[in-house]
Order: sequence, then C-alpha cells, then structure tokens
Amino acid sequence: MRIENGEWRVELINFKTSKDYEYNLKRVAEIIENSPADFLLFPEVCLTGFDYEKWDEVNKFGEYAIKELSKLNKSFALTLIYNNKNYFCLFDNGLQYKRAKYNLFGDENRYFEVGSKPEIFEFKGLKCASLVCFELRFLEYWQNFRGIDLIFVPARWGKERIEHFKTLNKALSLSTQSQVIGVNSANECEWGCSFDAWGEGVEFDIEKNISFVDLNKNRKIRKKLNIGIE
Repeated sequence: MRIENGEWRVELINFKTSKDYEYNLKRVAEIIENSPADFLLFPEVCLTGFDYEKWDEVNKFGEYAIKELSKLNKSFALTLIYNNKNYFCLFDNGLQYKRAKYNLFGDENRYFEVGSKPEIFEFKGLKCASLVCFELRFLEYWQNFRGIDLIFVPARWGKERIEHFKTLNKALSLSTQSQVIGVNSANECEWGCSFDAWGEGVEFDIEKNISFVDLNKNRKIRKKLNIGIE
C-alpha cells in the first residue's frame, strides 16, 4: 500500500462469479494488475462460489489459486476454499495472512470444517481484522476490535437480508471507531462500503468503487468522541 497525503486508495470489487474457475481467477488477476488503488477487497469465495457439487475440484482449485495470486505485485484480499475451509487471505507480494471462517451459515455446516475465531493481526504496521460474511453478526468480535485500524468484511450476503448487511457495517464502524470496508458478491446483490469512525464514507451498488481512507481522521475522531477507546 502506498500512502499519499495521509490517504489510502482502496478499491472494492462487487465481483460476479461465473461457473468457470479459471476465467474468474484470470479476471481477478486482471482487475488487480490494472487497478490504480493501493489495496483491493473482493467478495467471499469469488473464484468458485459455494459449488458443493464439485467440492473436490473447488478445494484443489483453491490451492492452485493461492500459488497464482502470490505472483501478483499488489496488496489485496479475498476468501477462497481449500482443505475444506473458507480462508480469508491477504496478499502483499505473496500470501501474508490467512484465517479460516469460524461462524458457518446454512449448508456451510455440512461441507466446511470450522476455522478459528476472528482475531487482530498486523499488516504494514496497522492493527487489522477480518469478519467473513455471517461473522459480522457476532457482537463479541465488535468488542474485541474496538479502536483497531481496519476491519475487512468480504461477504456473499443474501439479497433478502442485504439491509442487515448495510446496517451492520455502519454500526460496526461507529461501535469500534474503526475503518470498515465491506464488499458483497454480485451474484447475490451488488453493494460495498467504506465507513470511517464517524460512520461516514461511501456505499455503492456498482461493480467497482475506489474510495479514500484516512486513518489519521479516525484517530482524531476517537479523541473528539471519547468512548473509552485509545
């Protein structure tokens, strides 16, 4: 990531997943390579979707995708499936961090193994965390993440519950006084957001959006509106 005038350029991609895994990977790589942003966030399982009918193939492709994505000279994150787990993966000239989804939803419980609980991790000197889709609903994580720098929320959130997703992302930013960036799969409902500690920012319902994140602003907000977060 490159910082210019205290701002980061973050591109959120409401990616639409096709049935062709190779095509999806090629398209993701093209978007990453051609983006002017410093960081990109893609939706949950954007390379394969939840293709349970081809479960073995999905898992094998996840391992292959990690090797291919590690070749890219860019900072980005997405989730992908391998070893029967749904991993949030953050790349920066290679895979820098991964965590498998802990809170499973619906049919996921039949196919996936449970991962580890969301945690704080460091990326480029920042305190970060990921909440993958359904994990966004669990308030215990919100309490743990108060005052960290960035919370990533990649999702494949159902269209009939999209208002919940919108409300929860903004509430998360206000509750934690952290920067929240979230993006949904276009296969369900195109929507993405970047909310600061004041609950302000952008939300959009198109394929791509580049927003500017100013973490210095969030630190000032914590001091101005003191709710016990340092």
